[in-house]
Amino acid sequence: MSQSTYLLTSEQILDVGQKLLELRPVEEVLNSVLEAAATTMRAETAMILLHDKASDSLTVAASRHAGAGEARTLDQISRSLIDECIRDARPVLTESAVEDPRFSGKQSVILQHIQAAVIIPLRGKAGVEGAIYLDSRSDRGLFRNENLEPMATLAAISTLAIENARQYESAQRQIDYLKSEKQGRPYLLVGSSPAMKELNAMINRIAPTDLPVIITGESGTGKELVAREIHNGSSRKDKPFISLYCGNISPELFESELFGHKRGSFTGAVNDKEGLVAAAEGGSLFLDEVGDIPTKHQAKLLRFLQDSQYRIVGDTVIRSANVRIITATNKNLEKEIEAGNFREDLFYRLYILPVIVPPLRDRLSDIPFLVKHFLKKHVGAGGLPSGISAEALRRLMNHTWPGNVRELENTIARAAVVASGARIEAGDILHQQLKAVNIHMKDLSWKAAERAHILKVLSLCEGNKTQAAKELGVSRRYLHYRLKEWEEATDQKEDDG
Repeated sequence: MSQSTYLLTSEQILDVGQKLLELRPVEEVLNSVLEAAATTMRAETAMILLHDKASDSLTVAASRHAGAGEARTLDQISRSLIDECIRDARPVLTESAVEDPRFSGKQSVILQHIQAAVIIPLRGKAGVEGAIYLDSRSDRGLFRNENLEPMATLAAISTLAIENARQYESAQRQIDYLKSEKQGRPYLLVGSSPAMKELNAMINRIAPTDLPVIITGESGTGKELVAREIHNGSSRKDKPFISLYCGNISPELFESELFGHKRGSFTGAVNDKEGLVAAAEGGSLFLDEVGDIPTKHQAKLLRFLQDSQYRIVGDTVIRSANVRIITATNKNLEKEIEAGNFREDLFYRLYILPVIVPPLRDRLSDIPFLVKHFLKKHVGAGGLPSGISAEALRRLMNHTWPGNVRELENTIARAAVVASGARIEAGDILHQQLKAVNIHMKDLSWKAAERAHILKVLSLCEGNKTQAAKELGVSRRYLHYRLKEWEEATDQKEDDG
């Protein structure tokens, strides 16, 4: 038996529990639970394992390692025993892992040289939501059955503290949402998930400066809206915010679009034209998809960034402009440099203040507030639902959102159209059918999504329009109108061809 056997007292547990219940942020609660469990039980490794609803899997919510060797990961501990603990809602403890038949044959115990371990379920209102895992490599008799009852009490208090912290953060997000809605802020910035808090904090820090900003992130995350927030938070907010999408400007016209041209400077230049740099004087110029700027024009943008000077196409006069440059891209510019498609010196001139916009899958807790905003936005069309069922919201929360916020808005807009009641139901959510209809994200406007969904359902109903209308929750007349509209559009395209 271990010489360091340690028995917990109820006074210790209650003292720790009182401190836990006074905490608010979830992250702070999780770290404090770990500290309390590891310290009172003298464990080397401590983990809090929670069920993640989005991925429907067990994840490490927090971890702590104080012993020799490297910290364990979820893959290095016995998943079968953790599953047993959660399934049976009862603790699993060994006073000697190498001699306990439940543990001794486990590869994780052998490879990690685990001597003692205990797994305690976290039981909340909705059942077992996870577990506290503790182990030791150096002390075989560290954990005792006598400690299970006080540890179960600590686990119960910990679960309550975690639930309270979650409710607090949810209420705080609702307050922040109402504040942002009142202030008329862009929809992307609705929400108080950790990812959004980090983004907002970054915006607040860099907005007052005049240094160039480059915004990176996946397509559909709302990089232009972030650029507008940076502009609105600066001293330039009362001056113009001009946006240029660089992806569809021909190489021949890019310089003219940016700096302007004189009449007769090239074929088609029948009048003088003011460039966007001059139009944005005193304000901000946002260059979206900066990675698509033609290589031969990148040097002129670089020069403007260096000394704020430029020359109109067809003119010899050098002009100056007071404009802040904000750029965005979803490309990996380092790889573009290697491929010879982007200037390295321009990259370093732009990459002074980088801002990363999180994908929607990293801010799922913001979805209820984004949905509320989109419903309010699209209800303006008249007669559309103003609410959403819990099951439909759950389906949205479980989706991975490869198209990010743009995909969510399109999904809500389409669902609002096909919904037959006063609220959106789970069956109205399209993304479950996206793989079947194989829609490319660039075509995922809500009109294209509606058409794809209706045609898919009609196909499943073997062309029976009455049955398809019933499954879609729309009138047969509405279905007939839509099919006729698409048929006429197809005929028109064939005639034009």
